[in-house]
Amino acid sequence: MSSAGEIAGGFIIPVVAGILNGSWNAAFSPAANLAVAPVASDQPSSEKDPNPRQYDLSHHHAWVLFQFYSAVANIILCLFWAGGPARVSYIVSEAPSSSVWLIVLFSILMGIGILLFGEACRISGVGMGTNLTIGIILILGTLLPLGMNEQVATPSGGMIIGGVVVSCVGLFFSMRSLQIRTKEEHIDKKLTVSTSNDEVGDGTESVSNAKMGDAEEGAAGTTESTGDSPEEPKTDVPKTNEPKTHSTFLKITLCVLAAVFSSTLQFAFVFGSDLIKIAESPDGPGSTPKSGSAAIIWLFVIPLSTISSISYGLYESRNTPIKHLWRSPISRHIKIFIFACIPWIGHIHLYGIAANLLLPPHIAAAVAWPILMSTTVAWGMILSLKLGEWKGASADAQTKQKLGLGLLAIGIVVVMASVALYDK
Repeated sequence: MSSAGEIAGGFIIPVVAGILNGSWNAAFSPAANLAVAPVASDQPSSEKDPNPRQYDLSHHHAWVLFQFYSAVANIILCLFWAGGPARVSYIVSEAPSSSVWLIVLFSILMGIGILLFGEACRISGVGMGTNLTIGIILILGTLLPLGMNEQVATPSGGMIIGGVVVSCVGLFFSMRSLQIRTKEEHIDKKLTVSTSNDEVGDGTESVSNAKMGDAEEGAAGTTESTGDSPEEPKTDVPKTNEPKTHSTFLKITLCVLAAVFSSTLQFAFVFGSDLIKIAESPDGPGSTPKSGSAAIIWLFVIPLSTISSISYGLYESRNTPIKHLWRSPISRHIKIFIFACIPWIGHIHLYGIAANLLLPPHIAAAVAWPILMSTTVAWGMILSLKLGEWKGASADAQTKQKLGLGLLAIGIVVVMASVALYDK
């Protein structure tokens, strides 16, 4: 049984990890001027232009660098955390080849899940895409370890599930608040366009009336009709680009697929247990500290999961010269590494420490996972409030947003309390 200090650390560390996970994507906001400039240059510029700003990063190029630097940093960290190159080589060679290939497979599938998550947010909107996908990931990532460790029907397992249910209700209210705010923004835009069109229409009518008066004076005595109807002047009304709509079925399907593929991370650890056991054994060259036993799995997962994202990022930025990747300001690369890569890699390994070392083994993942995911969403909501993104939102939207935040906090507390019922 874990000590009180270890359990407290097992609660605090996933919360810190969730804050990091809810912060790294803020680096890609143009307003932050971190991964991308306030006005990113996506268009090719003249080679003769001496201004280095012409080579600043587009969003997709910044994403490619973020994924690449994260993979490289993770390889270096895990390689030495697991005991060094010779130790890692021994562990992989002694493990069943089927286990290694399954880790590779589930790592790639996780990367596809991350890519689908981006598409889900693009098609479904950030509110529905984020909260529905994370809600499903929250459920799957909690039930899988509970089921595999036969803890679903236990008092602690029941309380964990109860806390997850409360968190999911909080995610629902968060999703509704974002949908209301998005609808309000669309209405404001339509009113702005409508006002603009009214102004154009009034101006056209005045000009038309003036022309009609001139025509009447110059065409006195004319009896033939030209077939035109001066009472209904033709006006060129500006057309607005309506966003393409997608079916609810497609939106939900994308969110479900993103969640299912992302949750395959758990299977990488399940089928990689042989490698972890070899890492924990005293056999072979060197040694692996207990805290680094899971590093052998992360050594595969992070680099392999970036393949799909890097490929997609390069494809989406195909109209921007690839030389922007290395000719962009060095400060941009440093900011990407500090404000995106470190929080991203940090939250992953902090979660691993809490789940593998500090919490009771049979419910560790089922406790740390919902705390991590709920804190991630809650922190994102708090940041959006602090950044003023909810200024001008209706009282209904703000109420649901705060209700969702409160329920997420309650869900986290309930999950933490489940540890008290473990083995009792």
